[in-house]
Amino acid sequence: MTVPIGTDERLAAIQDALGVAARRAKDFALHEALGQRVGYSLEGPYYATLARLGLGGPCTVSQLAEGLGLELSTISRRVKALEERGLVTRAIDTDDRRISHLDLTPAGRELFEALSASWREMLAEVLTDWPASDVDDLARLFSRFAHDLESFAERQR
Repeated sequence: MTVPIGTDERLAAIQDALGVAARRAKDFALHEALGQRVGYSLEGPYYATLARLGLGGPCTVSQLAEGLGLELSTISRRVKALEERGLVTRAIDTDDRRISHLDLTPAGRELFEALSASWREMLAEVLTDWPASDVDDLARLFSRFAHDLESFAERQR
């Protein structure tokens, strides 16, 4: 697909906005502040690990590392810390003992849901002055964009 002439400025604006959104999505201080809203102290790096399991469901350590774009050793440390807090379970594969399957515990699922609600409350605050039709458009278009970006990334592998 070719992009029509004259869209460079629009694409640059999208690129800039996406950069801000991605930076804030990875902002450890923001994650911690949203966790404090629900009365839980979870350091920023652990939020992404918890969220990935909450959104993606059970997976292996390797799949989690790939999904977060991190080294296996980093994921293993994070998972161990979340296990110690009673938020994640690890089960060794019965056929291949080198493989660990991860999932949220009931307490981990409850925390993930509370943190997700906190994120939605923050988004509601950010969008409070937007007309409902603009919020609807943003939700529809951003979801479409995320889906198409994911499809593009999968094709590149």
